[in-house]
Amino acid sequence: MIEPIQIAGEAAWLKHYDNGSGRRYRLAALDLLARKLGLGPLRPPPHHAGRDARDVEQRRILELQDAGVRVPQILGVGDGALVLSDIGPTLASRMREVAGEPARLDALTEEAIAAIGDGHARGAHFGQPWPRNLTVDERGVGFIDFEEDPLEVMPLDDAQARDWVLFAYGTARYYGGRQDVLSGMIGDALAQAPTEVAEAAGRVGARLAPLGRFARQLRHRDTRTVARAISVLRAAAPLLLAIAVLLGIDLIHDGEIDFFADLLF
Repeated sequence: MIEPIQIAGEAAWLKHYDNGSGRRYRLAALDLLARKLGLGPLRPPPHHAGRDARDVEQRRILELQDAGVRVPQILGVGDGALVLSDIGPTLASRMREVAGEPARLDALTEEAIAAIGDGHARGAHFGQPWPRNLTVDERGVGFIDFEEDPLEVMPLDDAQARDWVLFAYGTARYYGGRQDVLSGMIGDALAQAPTEVAEAAGRVGARLAPLGRFARQLRHRDTRTVARAISVLRAAAPLLLAIAVLLGIDLIHDGEIDFFADLLF
């Protein structure tokens, strides 16, 4: 849980970390499925709770700061809680504001893509770069929400491939009818990515590509978004069919894969 607070007249956030909710067996099943299907970048990281989750986020914020990535400042540490500085409105809120203005929407997307690519070039990974976990203001793009670390279950190449997959899925919903534009922007970024990252994404996409046709036949809003995201990533880079990964795979805040969960439970 996170709540806004004021410190010396400045906006800040108090983030509490829950004590867990018995997700161990469910995550284990999802992890087994991802491994059996060869979907390394989609393995769910362990869901930490309480002090452990706080410690993971504190460590990751400090690591990203050392890498030169814009993240919140840690203003205080409590028992199962952190006090974090405010680094601006979320990218998701800004994209909703300009949804009817393609030029402004594209500018926001390009700025976010550049920030992810720059972070990767510095050796960083983000874990959950949904538009809701990016911020953007006059100071630039920032990143939030690091209570899980994909490197606990995958190498850096897979973790960076995962970042592109989740970002593409998160932004595809704002590009109905304009997938070619988003494809071009992501394609330009992927052309600069290390070969190992592209290959990691490609291995996942190759296995999930058949889901694209299935998603297009469904009418649920989320599956339409998934199909759109796959279309975007296919156009962006044939190797990165991983965007096929986006085919209904939504790694929400707790790291679970909704699409797989629906199939299993």
